[in-house]
Amino acid sequence: MDLMQAIEERHAVRSYRDKPLSHEAVAHLEKVIARCNAEGGLRFQLVRECPSAFSRLASYGMFKGVRDCIAFVGRQEDGLEEKIGYYGELIALEAQRAGLNSCWVALTYRKKHLKARIGPDETCPCVLAIGYGANQGKSHVTKSLEKLCRCDENPAPDWFIAGARAAQLAPTAMNRQRFLIELNEKTVHISSLGGPCTAIDLGIVKRHFEIGAQSVLPSWHWR
Repeated sequence: MDLMQAIEERHAVRSYRDKPLSHEAVAHLEKVIARCNAEGGLRFQLVRECPSAFSRLASYGMFKGVRDCIAFVGRQEDGLEEKIGYYGELIALEAQRAGLNSCWVALTYRKKHLKARIGPDETCPCVLAIGYGANQGKSHVTKSLEKLCRCDENPAPDWFIAGARAAQLAPTAMNRQRFLIELNEKTVHISSLGGPCTAIDLGIVKRHFEIGAQSVLPSWHWR
C-alpha cells in the first residue's frame, strides 16, 4: 500500500478491538515519529496504554477500546498547529499502511490522564487514537472540486487535479472542509475559510495535496 492508497482507504475509527499493537507496527510508528520530529522540530510521542485519557468520551459512546495514541506535542509557538496537522497526518497514513486504524481527537480527551512528556513551554492540542479497529470506518460526503479549488490554467495540470482530489479526502473538523486551494502563476496556495481546528486542518490538507501532486509529478514540492 502506498500513501495514495492509504488516503483512499483511511477513515476515522472510534471503536477498537482489545488487541495490543504488534512489534512491527510499533517499530514502524516509532520510525515515522522520529522522522517527523527531526524534520519539524516537534516532540510527538507514541503513548501506550492510555485508556483513561478517553474514558469520558467512552461514557458518551464516542470512543471504545482506545489503548494507544500519538501525542502531538510541540513548543508553543506560531505555526505549531499547522505543523501538527502536516506531520500528524503523515503518521495517520503510515499507521494505515501498517494495518492500523486511527482518529484525530482534539479538545475532548482528558489531558491530565495522558501519559505524555510535556514540558513547561510545550503543549499538546490534539492526539491521534490508534489501534486495530472494530471496523474500517466509513466515507463521508465531500464537497466538489469546483467548490474547493480555483485554477488560472485551463485545463488544470494533471498534478494539480491529483493533489486536489487527495486534499478532497483529507479529514477536517466536523467534515466541514473549510479550505480553498488556488493555483495562480504556477504556485499553489491553500487557505483556511475559518472554523474550529483551522490551522490543524490546513496542515492536514497540505499533506494530502502534496502526496497527490507527487503521485503524478514526483518533483513537485511546496514553494
